[in-house]
Amino acid sequence: MDSELEEYRKEIENIDKQILQLVSRRLKVAAKIGEIKIKMGKGLTDEKREEKVRQYWYEYARSFGIPDSFVDSVLPILFSYTKLTEINPGKKKNITIVGYGGMARSLVSLFSLVGHNVVVTGRNKEKAEKLASAFRCVYIDLDSALSWGEYIILALPPSSLDYILNISPKFSSKVVMDIFSSKYQVFEQLEKLSEIYSFNYISTHPLFGPMVYPVGERIVVIPSKTSKNVEEVISFWRESGLNVSISTVEEHEKAMSVVQVLAHFYILGLSKAVDELKKELNIDNLQDFYTTNFKEISKIMDKVNSLLPVIMEIQKSNPYAFKARDIGIRELQKIKDELGG
Repeated sequence: MDSELEEYRKEIENIDKQILQLVSRRLKVAAKIGEIKIKMGKGLTDEKREEKVRQYWYEYARSFGIPDSFVDSVLPILFSYTKLTEINPGKKKNITIVGYGGMARSLVSLFSLVGHNVVVTGRNKEKAEKLASAFRCVYIDLDSALSWGEYIILALPPSSLDYILNISPKFSSKVVMDIFSSKYQVFEQLEKLSEIYSFNYISTHPLFGPMVYPVGERIVVIPSKTSKNVEEVISFWRESGLNVSISTVEEHEKAMSVVQVLAHFYILGLSKAVDELKKELNIDNLQDFYTTNFKEISKIMDKVNSLLPVIMEIQKSNPYAFKARDIGIRELQKIKDELGG
């Protein structure tokens, strides 16, 4: 029996080697595709192509008696590592990240992966040093960091606006980008400052939460009156592994009223309603009854609640937030009325 067991284990090792050889071959082909995409000015993520790949994976897996759940587990990982091989940055940039929170961490991880020169700075030296060391970057004092960087990225919360106003005279001749989720009031103020202090202001909004190595995710770029090299900035983000959407402030705020304000409003309400209904019905073991969909919804509720300060700031600052919430409540009431009882 032992010899038979070892024989099968040896066969498994040989199969694993073949699997890894094929994965390596797939990644090398993907790297060539990445070079072509960069030349064509395309982003790394092609959602239609990914869906096509997903469908033929399901088809092939089913023909071999492999469940869909295996594809759902393996394919996203393969997509992620494929995108890593497709990154093909052009000229390396000197990037100063002002901030050390979750989104600063995401951007530092991305830029360090791509190979840009990155410096982290901010009001709290200890926190900035900790973030820099986590990704083998460096911390330097604010004045030196702003002088050194070609691109200044303000990875700060909206509550830091006064701090930004104080340091803005030091942005002269630089490309300055904020990452605020809501642009309505902030954009206009920074645009005016860019005219006063002669810096190139281009607003951005990464459409992803705090995550390490956000390759293949999307970022919105919003040019201002002082944006002189928008195409260069777009290329910079694409070559750093992100997909780029171009927008105006108004278009951005309207879209965010749907995908952030309305969606988060419902999710926050659902989260509180779940807690209240559990109490009303005296349910202690709800997790034992989670459906596949509710399991995913539960993860989203946890994530939204973990980002509550940022989400509430968006609810308050988006100029279309009241309309979004009003329509949201109205439509829920319609459904309630239709169901009756």
